[in-house]
Amino acid sequence: MKAVINTTPLISLAAIDKLSLLDELFENIYIPNAVFKEATRKGKKNATVIENWGKNRIVEITDIKEKSALELTLDEGESEVIVLAQEVDADLVIIDEDKARKVSKLNGLNVTGTIGVLLDAKKQGKISLLKPFLDRLIANGMYIGVSLYDNALLHASEKIDI
Repeated sequence: MKAVINTTPLISLAAIDKLSLLDELFENIYIPNAVFKEATRKGKKNATVIENWGKNRIVEITDIKEKSALELTLDEGESEVIVLAQEVDADLVIIDEDKARKVSKLNGLNVTGTIGVLLDAKKQGKISLLKPFLDRLIANGMYIGVSLYDNALLHASEKIDI
């Protein structure tokens, strides 16, 4: 399976020390150049970890015209994720931002996010519990709404705190 990843999931998985899940779940992970630059910008938390893990996964897009059209709605990294996914015929894009997810789907792409990756990892036995990772994401500054948090635990067949 081929996947293209955006900045937020990349940073989120690095923050909880789970970039390795991407290697376990996907045959190929592609990182658009703009996403890599953003995630490894000087001063970014876990920039070195992401740089070391991702330096051989960076891909330049070729369809600059399509990228420019998408940038009317999305940021540079999100635009490159969609264009690259189309260029490499990716099975999946890993993107968290709502608007970018909608545009990805409108472009015929299959979409998941950070939590979706963790759910898949649990289903495949790569992690035993989802909740500790959701809590670590929150502790590292990722916003997860209550309904999303509860729904993820429900999908993972884990107990929801009431």
